[in-house]
Amino acid sequence: MKKISTLLFILTVFSVGLTAQDLSNGYYNYILNRYNLNPAFAGNSGNISAILNTKTYMAGFSGAPRNTMFGLHAPLNNQQGLGARILSDTRGAYELTKYDATYSYQIQFDDESDLRFGISAGAIRRMLNPSAISNSELLDQTDPTLAGSYYDETNFIAGFGMLYDYQNIQLGFSAPHLVIGGEELSDYLVGTLSYKYQFENSDFAITPIVIYQNMPVLENRYDILLKGEYQEKVWAQVGYQSTDNLNFGVGFDFGPFGVGYSYEMNNSELSNVASNSNEVVIRLSFLPPKQKKRNELVEMLDEYVERFDAMLNDQNNNFSRSAVMNEIKKIRVELANLEESNDKKTAKVVGKKLSRIEEQILELEKKYGK
Repeated sequence: MKKISTLLFILTVFSVGLTAQDLSNGYYNYILNRYNLNPAFAGNSGNISAILNTKTYMAGFSGAPRNTMFGLHAPLNNQQGLGARILSDTRGAYELTKYDATYSYQIQFDDESDLRFGISAGAIRRMLNPSAISNSELLDQTDPTLAGSYYDETNFIAGFGMLYDYQNIQLGFSAPHLVIGGEELSDYLVGTLSYKYQFENSDFAITPIVIYQNMPVLENRYDILLKGEYQEKVWAQVGYQSTDNLNFGVGFDFGPFGVGYSYEMNNSELSNVASNSNEVVIRLSFLPPKQKKRNELVEMLDEYVERFDAMLNDQNNNFSRSAVMNEIKKIRVELANLEESNDKKTAKVVGKKLSRIEEQILELEKKYGK
């Protein structure tokens, strides 16, 4: 019995060794966390963000895969972002741990489009844990196959990604682990495409998403998702995967705190053994002090632009001359304070709005200064 168990174990180890590269292609949770796939997302939201993402595959199956990722990312300035990630993936006795840092750089073409490049670099450890094997007490722990370091290796890992935004369209491309130690360059490539459609005069928006993965050994995979949002605070999502799995998700986003849950229904030949997968993501985020100040200033200037437009287009004498002049006086004080702050980055961000306001002031003075 002991010899048979040992033989079965060796065959299992051999199989794991052959499929280790296959397994490493599927350890990224991405349905609720695309930063896990593409380093170009680092700092993309403008917030300092912490993400905890965990997924249990094939629930109900002994030794079912479990994946957990924790990441931090934030903008360094208007062009650059920085982040770090820790990922742990356990599949029976096979364990994988990844640590890496991410960096992104943005090229702003105009007000409606930009391109971000991202790179990641760190270490990946792939190992076999014999104690996680059923009836491991029957194995000979002095066997060189178990005691050796052949199935415990740590390598350098690096990847890259790109993210292009045009109005409400977002196109992404990434090679999450292009380089792993001295291995050949990985063919694992991921492409994403999404379009956010905001219903006119409505708080509702829908976003169709397509994610395509080029798998080096396994069959290529794609996901088609449809996400619906209300006021960017509540969302629900439904999706289909080329493996015939169905995905359902729901979540809430209340500014500094967000949470999401995804349920994946297994419709493959494994459905009789393991019926579903469950994924949870928790996000904490807040704006850096300088960015928060700039956003508040932009909102204030937007309000003035809207107010001055209403005054310029007024045909019913709803605004008195004194009221208009008081508004002009108030905004001139705000502009003077802005100049005294000598914040070049802020001035660059709001430059066009300031020019528009100056034009509006001249027009208002002509109209109401008579």
